[in-house]
Amino acid sequence: MNLLLLASALLGFASAIGHAYLGERFVLAPLFKAPGDNRVLKTATSRRLIRWVWHLPSFAWAQIAGATLWLALDPAAMGERAQTLLLFLGVGVYMTGAVFNAWAMRGPHVGNILLTLASLALWFAITGGSRPFD
Repeated sequence: MNLLLLASALLGFASAIGHAYLGERFVLAPLFKAPGDNRVLKTATSRRLIRWVWHLPSFAWAQIAGATLWLALDPAAMGERAQTLLLFLGVGVYMTGAVFNAWAMRGPHVGNILLTLASLALWFAITGGSRPFD
């Protein structure tokens, strides 16, 4: 079993669960509880849409983490092309989330740290530190 793949999967799951649970508790619930004069937040349809958009990154991170865990537990399950796809999709999604989180938070935050580590672990696990097409 590749420990870097396992680490990437666990970090991806931690990011997804933390974003979904903590976001629901500390961002969405207070936002929806006190909408103030914002008519968008008073509409049930808008609240459902905002909630879905909030949880979409968590869902994507969990799917990538699941595929990474599958590869970690059964290396023969994926061919080289599938691993390359997982590499670019996983690193692309994780690092995009990390960069935008760092930008939004204006600095280090547990979310961008976990996603960066998940991305780097996935990269080094699949490539061994080299470029994937060498």
